[in-house]
Amino acid sequence: MEQRRELRLVLNQSVNVTILGKPEMQRTTGRVKNTSGRGLGLELAYPVSVGCALKIELEDAILLGEAMYCRGENGCYFVGIELEQSLSGLSELSRMVRAFAEEYTDREDACDAEHDRDGRVARVAGRWR
Repeated sequence: MEQRRELRLVLNQSVNVTILGKPEMQRTTGRVKNTSGRGLGLELAYPVSVGCALKIELEDAILLGEAMYCRGENGCYFVGIELEQSLSGLSELSRMVRAFAEEYTDREDACDAEHDRDGRVARVAGRWR
């Protein structure tokens, strides 16, 4: 009988994986097979070292974790990852950054004014007053 502290969900989601470390980073694709609040099971085409840091990119999130074990299984490798950090809501963050950039550009255009001899604003953002 399994004695897990958290519910484990079975998935089959394709993800981009970056294996972090020296001497270089390696990028590959993998498949999340299951997940819980503290970890996930990742299927990869080749083995990774225990203790290796990984970045897992989901559709709307980035997860950072450490490989706790790696075992060969059906011609590929199943890696148990302990999650350490997560960043989610990236599409909303991207939308907010774009909105901020547009607002900043509008404000910058409004500040791009030319003044007449008396110091009054004569032209704002390419339009004469």
